Amino acid sequence: MTKAGCDLDWMVKLRHQIHQNAEPAFEEFETSKLLKETLLSMGVKDSEIRHTAKTGLVVTIQGTGPPVEESKVNCVALRADMDALPIPENNPGLEYTTKTTSAHMCGHDGHMVTLLATTQVIMKNRDKIPSNKSVRLLFQPAEEGPGGALPMIKDGCLEGVDEVYGYHNIPNFDEGDVRVIDGAIMASSTMVRIKVLGKGGHGSVPHMLNDVISAGAVILNNLHTVKSRCIDSKENFIFTLTQFTSGFTYNVFPDEAFMQGTIRSYTRSNLELVKEKVRHIIVNTAEAMGCKVDLDIHDVYPPTVNHKIETEHVIRIAKAAFGEGKVKSQDLPLTASEDFSYYLENRPGCFYMLGIQRPGENYCLHTSHYNYNDSMIASGALLFVRIVEDRLNVNLL
Repeated sequence: MTKAGCDLDWMVKLRHQIHQNAEPAFEEFETSKLLKETLLSMGVKDSEIRHTAKTGLVVTIQGTGPPVEESKVNCVALRADMDALPIPENNPGLEYTTKTTSAHMCGHDGHMVTLLATTQVIMKNRDKIPSNKSVRLLFQPAEEGPGGALPMIKDGCLEGVDEVYGYHNIPNFDEGDVRVIDGAIMASSTMVRIKVLGKGGHGSVPHMLNDVISAGAVILNNLHTVKSRCIDSKENFIFTLTQFTSGFTYNVFPDEAFMQGTIRSYTRSNLELVKEKVRHIIVNTAEAMGCKVDLDIHDVYPPTVNHKIETEHVIRIAKAAFGEGKVKSQDLPLTASEDFSYYLENRPGCFYMLGIQRPGENYCLHTSHYNYNDSMIASGALLFVRIVEDRLNVNLL
């Protein structure tokens, strides 16, 4: 990336600095401050940086070259998420291990620095971009939840944007692989919380009670029929209950039982059908067992659905940048969710995966041993730059 005008050593140091000072959702104050300072040092004007969604930044870099005839694409947006996870880091010997109670175990530190490296290339070649074309940088908080994309969109971050692009690192995909498909690339996420309400009492008189534990067990068992009996087998989704808690001692029936989990689907229509079936089974099973339910089913993020034409652009651009063999659709779509989905519901665009697996390592995202692969900063930035070049019809490198 030297010829691209990117100081990779600086970018690596920035990544380590951000990693060491990890901050959780909507508390990325120092991270946001460092991002802004770095952008200003690259020549971005203060007037081109707008604060949004508490800690987010919206940066508009207008070209300074001679204007050209208006085209279909005059503004391209690139997004990087900012937040860390509230989990400990377990990377002994790492010189820049986190100093806070949060940790960048999803690689958002790498995403931010990829976008900073891209910015450095753009700023050094700004005069090659026509003055009536621009690049919009979206530094977004709270991807891990409750979600920063929607507040940024409501605050106008996509105004004037024609296309939007972003990526996520995947430590289980081969280093340098670009994995992408059109259509759904990531699933939705819907939270299901079930409180079963009955009548507790002494363990010696079950006939006088409404047993919430038995009711919960039957509900759990019946919910497995949603996948096997209630939904067309061609529709792919996951429904998992990951918590079932109740009771407080060995000889007393409790008044309540609590269960929770998630529904994940690749289409909104199928998601609504699954939610309807789940609700019906829970309510009616509880009633048949003499219990009631307090049921909360709410959507977290919709499916991340790539647009066909923009995905074809990414595939073509990535193949030209890295070679045919490095662009794949293998192991997609993913069952995880992402609030980049909201950008794609509002603008054409594409979200893709970048493999960062080091030889001999296979640490997953959201694990305490994970660490972003610094050697992938250049690759991530190069693809961002190539997308900008292609979509704005300019040459920066």
